Amino acid sequence: MATTTTKTNKPILPRGVDNRPVDSYNRAELYSGKALDFDGVNDYVDLAGFTMSGSVASFSFYVNADNTGNVYFLDANPNRFVLRFLNNKVALFSGSLVEFDAIKANEWTHLVYVLNGTSAKCYANGVQLGIEQTITAIDLSAATDFDLGRWYLGGAYYDGGMAGFKIFNTALTAAQVADLYNNPEKIVPTGVDNTALKLWLPMQEGAGTTAYDGSGNGNHGTINGATWTHGIGAPIAQTAVIDWNKGSNFFNDSSWEVSSAKTNAFVFSSSHIAPNGVDTAAVFDDGVGSTYKRAYKVTSTSMAIGQITASTFVKKKDVDYINVVLGADGGATKIFALVDLVNGTINDTSGSPTATSIKSVGDGWYYVSVQGDQLSSAQGLAYIYGQDPTNGSSVDENYTGENNQTYIWGINIQEGAINNVHLPTIGTSQSSDVLLPQGLTTGRDITGVNLFENVRKQGALNLDGNSWAEVHDNASLDFGTGSFSLEAWVKAEYINTGSAYNVILNLGSILGYSTGLTSGSGYIAFFYGSLASNYSTSNDGSWVHIVGTYDGTNATIYANGVQESQAARTAIDVSTNEIKYIGKDSNISRTYKDQLAQPRIYNRALTASEVLNNYNATKTLYI
Repeated sequence: MATTTTKTNKPILPRGVDNRPVDSYNRAELYSGKALDFDGVNDYVDLAGFTMSGSVASFSFYVNADNTGNVYFLDANPNRFVLRFLNNKVALFSGSLVEFDAIKANEWTHLVYVLNGTSAKCYANGVQLGIEQTITAIDLSAATDFDLGRWYLGGAYYDGGMAGFKIFNTALTAAQVADLYNNPEKIVPTGVDNTALKLWLPMQEGAGTTAYDGSGNGNHGTINGATWTHGIGAPIAQTAVIDWNKGSNFFNDSSWEVSSAKTNAFVFSSSHIAPNGVDTAAVFDDGVGSTYKRAYKVTSTSMAIGQITASTFVKKKDVDYINVVLGADGGATKIFALVDLVNGTINDTSGSPTATSIKSVGDGWYYVSVQGDQLSSAQGLAYIYGQDPTNGSSVDENYTGENNQTYIWGINIQEGAINNVHLPTIGTSQSSDVLLPQGLTTGRDITGVNLFENVRKQGALNLDGNSWAEVHDNASLDFGTGSFSLEAWVKAEYINTGSAYNVILNLGSILGYSTGLTSGSGYIAFFYGSLASNYSTSNDGSWVHIVGTYDGTNATIYANGVQESQAARTAIDVSTNEIKYIGKDSNISRTYKDQLAQPRIYNRALTASEVLNNYNATKTLYI
């Protein structure tokens, strides 16, 4: 941020309101939250199968209601238990109907119902709403139907937004409710054990028809009609400040199963635990017959021509080697990696893969990926087959005998050349990226998968093309015709979001009439009223430290501490009363879609040596 001093720079901080003095921090309000929007007609989320014993519980969630009449947040049947609006008041039915008080419509509100057996309290934005009410205790283990957003038989449909639905099997204290409200990125409040969280639907995926349960209990919800909304600010939890992993998977039911095996292969259930610590791994047996066997998965969705990546988890049981294959062009072209399951290496490849990788994820499991070219829009294909245990050669594929088994679990195939963490698809493929938040268990995301490769770097915002931050305008950001500098760490990648530019940092108004840093196809540029200087880059997704300076005469751009381009520019007045954006400008189609860290604005031109010093001081975090 810019200050009134000449040598001090202070970072732009996410969240909060920009009401501090000009010699302090400029705080950015972050708009990366997501939610489900219910239309009040027939939208709901089906949580069939959810049960929880006891009559002591707490329900925590966010609502932005368009209608506060007779609508339901949740309905559990039998022994009816309902969280609802009634006559504009927040209400609860548990044997009898009780009302608490009204909340504002068309405004995000954090609601918490706390049930302590035969009494109930309700909190709105951390403050108790109305008085404590007497209720009939209901054991939730009796629930056979569990719907969010409607009466379980249909009707009383909720109209508005909902996010961050949690159920605890304990009665939260007033302090713990306030803790959740004041810290929306927090999963469990202080003083509550992780195991008390029985359901957590962040509703932050932003795509797909599954609301994933982050509690680790596997109570994923099926979304019926409700649509995703983006770019929501506080108090909704912000995806850009949570450790999330991006994932997509074209495979339906993304575990190896008997039904998906080729007829001359054997894939069967085993008591061996999969890498997520929850599911059962499969066993692939290649020891029957005189020809090699295959276990395979085929996508049910046609994919775009270009780079695709297939991956799976494998572990040694009997044999020392296994082949992981990507069958591009509908299987006509076979690209594979020969995996050494003893040493955790890839010993050989065939078919000219673009890239291969192998990573240990613990307990002997390896995550193997193969990248190659999809030559047509034919269905993607991935499979594994056994390998001669004596020599590990990619030539000899056929062997017979017993003890020729390998553990396998999980299969992922996605478009593009960057392999992300495995995404279980629970019956339906997910062709576009979803954001998977880190769950309660160290090192695992909400689907239970090991976070052996977290895509979000330390201190970075993880923007997804529907997210940005806004810095309120104040005098410290008005440079007039004077000098200034813009700085940020960014992933050097251009993704077409409807414009030739992905805006990194902007001083207000629409780029081309204002000033900022932006990425384009093959370059990163510094705009000073118009395109002033640029840095040519392959846009391969690598981290780059970018600085744009104007010293009253020249507009200069630096990349990784080195001056790349400079152009003489006549001074223009860059002061505006516009919001200063991180990750977009006032044209929503120019959003930045990747990680962005340490954005800074200075009210002077940094020298070349200062730029280099800043790069060297922070490069170990990103390179």
